[in-house]
Amino acid sequence: MTTMHLKFQNAETINRLVEQGEFLLKRFHDEHEKEPAGVETEFVRGELTGWRSTLHTLYRDYAEDIVDRVVTRTRLTIPDAKAQAVLLIPIEAVEARAGLEWKHAEKACTTWMNRNLER
Repeated sequence: MTTMHLKFQNAETINRLVEQGEFLLKRFHDEHEKEPAGVETEFVRGELTGWRSTLHTLYRDYAEDIVDRVVTRTRLTIPDAKAQAVLLIPIEAVEARAGLEWKHAEKACTTWMNRNLER
């Protein structure tokens, strides 16, 4: 494990990234236990994948040192970045997640399409 590079980083920032990783990893495993192929499980998988991708963008080869800290502290495994199943999500679930009513979502989509198709 090569942590020398991380020693030069802001310790508060690194600790916060580890805390975020712990939160996301625990949340993933909680959701996975409830419903392995559920919408929330896959949503959290995406958040965890985004967190890890951001680490690699910022810290490159040293990103896995942060991931290793999360795994060590939580004693949980990092899931595969790919969804375990193809999900067909009812529009109602998408609307609820976004906090939009169907008419508002439909109007927003129509407006976006009209603007972009005119170009």
